[in-house]
Amino acid sequence: MKAKTKLKYCVTGNTLLLVVIVIIITHYQHESKYFRFGPSNDLIVISVNINTNDRYLILLLIISLVKITKVVVEEIGMPVIGFSIYNPDKKVIAEFTKNELQFYGNTMYLTSSLRYIFEVMVTITQIDIAIYSVIISEITTIFTIRLLLNEKRFPKNEDDSMQELLNIVDN
Repeated sequence: MKAKTKLKYCVTGNTLLLVVIVIIITHYQHESKYFRFGPSNDLIVISVNINTNDRYLILLLIISLVKITKVVVEEIGMPVIGFSIYNPDKKVIAEFTKNELQFYGNTMYLTSSLRYIFEVMVTITQIDIAIYSVIISEITTIFTIRLLLNEKRFPKNEDDSMQELLNIVDN
């Protein structure tokens, strides 16, 4: 089976599962505080009462900054760390010293783990905040994926692909 077909099946299956979950949740939820939108007198996020529009907008701004930073770090920085440290075929690393890579790797993993704690605390407070977080992440992902794809070449057909491989081998 071709990679493109596998991907189509995976995306379709993932989407159908999401639709089923949303249907089940919306059918069985009853006046839950989680399924509200906007500020309210009893909305408390990490010990801060979000009871005004100003506080709510500040919360959304902070969530935006956290999510944008997370996406950029995970899609651009983490692969550099991951492939440099964990790729068993990459035995020689010229871009970093051993200590630099150790420092960057441990620092990235530590800060990401700590950030994750706060993300969970914020996301479980109310559905609108969770949805907003996802939307900001996915909008940022559009730009980071495009940035990464712009660094690659996409031959138009198989002959172009073969020529591209031959050019790489010749160089």
